[in-house]
Amino acid sequence: MTLQSREAQKGEIEFRRKLLSQQVAGEKHFNDELDAAAINSILSERMKKAAADFSALKSGGMVISPYLEIGAERCQSSLVMENDLGGTGIAADISFDMLRACGHYMGVFGEKKEPLRVCCDANQLPFLSNSFPFAFCHQMLHHLPDPAPVTAEILRVLAPGGHFALQDEPYRQVAHLTLYKGAKIYSGAPRPPGRLRERLDFLFSEKSCNETACGVIENERVTLGQWKRALSGFEVRGVKLRTVRDVESELFSPSSLFRYFLCWLFGGRISGVCRKAGTAPASYPSPEAALACPACREKGLESGLLRKKASFDCPACSSQFPVTCGVLFLFAAEKFSELYPEIFSKADIRP
Repeated sequence: MTLQSREAQKGEIEFRRKLLSQQVAGEKHFNDELDAAAINSILSERMKKAAADFSALKSGGMVISPYLEIGAERCQSSLVMENDLGGTGIAADISFDMLRACGHYMGVFGEKKEPLRVCCDANQLPFLSNSFPFAFCHQMLHHLPDPAPVTAEILRVLAPGGHFALQDEPYRQVAHLTLYKGAKIYSGAPRPPGRLRERLDFLFSEKSCNETACGVIENERVTLGQWKRALSGFEVRGVKLRTVRDVESELFSPSSLFRYFLCWLFGGRISGVCRKAGTAPASYPSPEAALACPACREKGLESGLLRKKASFDCPACSSQFPVTCGVLFLFAAEKFSELYPEIFSKADIRP
């Protein structure tokens, strides 16, 4: 299993810092990125879909709170959980700027309740094992060279009987030959018109975006075999593939080998819900009670944190983790100092 590199993590942080300053503060970093109105429209549609999807899971008897969102970005899905579905939980992301922007988007969409926001590394989640009945992510795992390390961490922090929902993750398109670079995705620039061009782009163009130019991983070449290995630890795996013309197939034990072949050949998106083996406990810890010291986690130990006035402290190793602009930083000292030196230098941290 290959972990996301430190350089790729720095690329994520820098790109999303620039993106937020452009879309919220009006600063200019990219000439062809979606503006505030366009991204607000996209977020609104995603929130409506999240509300419908999570409501369906809840109506089906699934426990969806307390929840953990991985790769929460602007916290739009967590805001739905908090304000529309009565849930409580944690919005986790490596981007402090995205998490900090939650307050701005609460104003945009008229929301009142916010999640507990945690800036952390998904490769080593700073949460206690067996804590959450529900975890989810949306278009996050393709920013990794391999989804398996993060799905293994999600499996660890899920409580027995807990569920993990993944949504709209890309997988490899076998029938593809890169001959030229296509139009940028998430760009406001006009695209070449015509159905023929669209089909040619599907078969022969290399996708590009401002993210990759900043060093962010856009891994759309995760094979179905890799996805199967990444999700193999779950007891129940209700995962579906969707390719062109809305052809669908199950990833595991497909009912139609022909539909599975079409999905394998033409690539597409993977979504679904997986269940961790075991019997669900009678109760779950609160989001704050599920926090774990990342310094102890690096040593293979687990220690809960205690809330102080402006930090969360570890009683086992005496590490302190600051809260800045409402965001809790949960990195071990060495990683914290490298990823966020400007915040680390001002924090009272004892490794």
